[in-house]
This record gives sequence, structure tokens and C-alpha cells, in this order.
Amino acid sequence: MSRWSSVKGKLSALAILTVFWSGLQAQDGQCREIFNQMFNAINNVRTLRYNLSSLERIDNVMTHAHSMVKMNISPFEIYYKNLDNGIEVLWREGKAGGDAVVNPNGFPYVNLHLNPSGELMRKGQHQTLLRLGYAYLGDMLFHSFEKFPDAVKNYAHRLNDTVWDNLPCYKIDIVFRDFTNTPYIVTQPGETVAKIASQYSLNEYEVLTLNNITWYNDDLKVGQTLLLPSAYAKHVALLISKTTNLPMVIRVYDDKGLYEMYAYTNLQLNSTIPIEEFTESYSGYHF
Repeated sequence: MSRWSSVKGKLSALAILTVFWSGLQAQDGQCREIFNQMFNAINNVRTLRYNLSSLERIDNVMTHAHSMVKMNISPFEIYYKNLDNGIEVLWREGKAGGDAVVNPNGFPYVNLHLNPSGELMRKGQHQTLLRLGYAYLGDMLFHSFEKFPDAVKNYAHRLNDTVWDNLPCYKIDIVFRDFTNTPYIVTQPGETVAKIASQYSLNEYEVLTLNNITWYNDDLKVGQTLLLPSAYAKHVALLISKTTNLPMVIRVYDDKGLYEMYAYTNLQLNSTIPIEEFTESYSGYHF
């Protein structure tokens, strides 16, 4: 399956989710309606511009990153700039053999062509470049709720509304009280952490570190036993914009505390992005 086919599959899942969500009990009330609006909004994203502040726990140390992102959904295109070190990345559906073009803003002083899921681009972070935006988040939340009956009623709670980046926001807390790590036995040759996490909609980095495995694409041994979380996370806290119905802050917690956080500012939704801004020759870039 191509990377873009995977993205389209996630968007299709979100469309299905709209039907799933609309069938929930009325007693789920405000949270149900807020989630329904959020998933509709995610499914209708066509372009995005935003700044992203991320915080991820890597080897028990919290790491920060600040970036600027431009995205077009169809064709799938991403421009990413790390605002801390000046690294620029351009990825375009069907271009460069699926690799990303990377300006390292330093040694070796030439553009690099790298696999977005390869070690050089993936090491030291929870997510891959192709998970920027909202489709991945929507897919993870959908499948986490799907695994538990009456999930919204039992786990989601609306707290006092708040403001983020000058936007009024809903504040939603989701605590999967029945969250646990369960044994999984590898039964097929060629199974990897990446494949298993994708199949069960889990956090790859969590599965990797929970089982002390070296890398996402290492072949696992048939008969090997892993521990798999029963949902993407035990606790997810969301700030959802009342204006766009998109999440503006996503905080994920485990038993140790904050595990990862993604905060969006200066969000521009479905504004026209000229095709030149997804080319290496665009005047504002330094490829």
C-alpha cells in the first residue's frame, strides 16, 4: 500500500466514523456532538498552514520542537520547517521515489533524499513526517473509542471551556479507565512493530519502548510475545476550537505523566496554497 493510499484510507475511516458517532446515545450529550463536529472537520480538511509546538518523552527526557507546516491533502504534499534549527523538508505524493527532500541547513551542505519513515528522519521522535495534520489523530481516536463499549459515555468528559491562541475552545478529557497492556503473540513471519501498531492503531514508539525492541521495522520472531496497549493512550486531553472544530492542543498521558503534547497556533484552514510553495525552487525556501 502506498503512503497516500494509507492516508486516504484514514480519511475514509473518518467518514465512516461520522455515521458511527451519529448513532451514539443522546445521553452522551455534549461530548458526542463535539466529537461529531471534530471528525467532520477533520474529514473536510483540504489545506493547512500552522505553527506546531511539540513535546515528546524520548528515553525519559522531554524533547521540544517548534515548526512551521504547510499541507495540501490532494495531492498529498507537505512543507515542514524546524524553527529551532532551520531544517526544511519537502514531501510530495509521487515525487522523488517517495523520499523527502531535506535541506539540513548545515553539514553536508547539500539536499538529502530520505525515507520519511527511515532511521535518519524518525530517530528521536514519536511520529513520522506523514502524520502531520489531523488524519492520523482522528484515526487513533476512532479506533481507541471503538475498542470500548459506550466509550464516550464512560470515558469522555467536558470540562470548563477555555481559550487557546485567541480562539474559544472546548476542553475535553478522555480517560480510558479500563486501559491495560495485553500479551500479543507474533504468528506470522515478517511482522514488525510498525505493522502491528498500524494494524491495531497504536502508538509505534510506545510499542517499541514497552517491549525493548531496537527499531520499528525489525522482523519479529514467530512465537515472540509482546505487550500491546489496549488503546492509543490511557489519558488524552483535547482543546478543540469552537471556530474550526479542529483540535488545537493534544496532550497524551501515561502512568509517568505527560507523554506527548502537540499545540497548534496560527492555524489557517482550507486557504489556497499556491503550487509553487510545494516546490524546491520557491523563493521563500533554501533547498
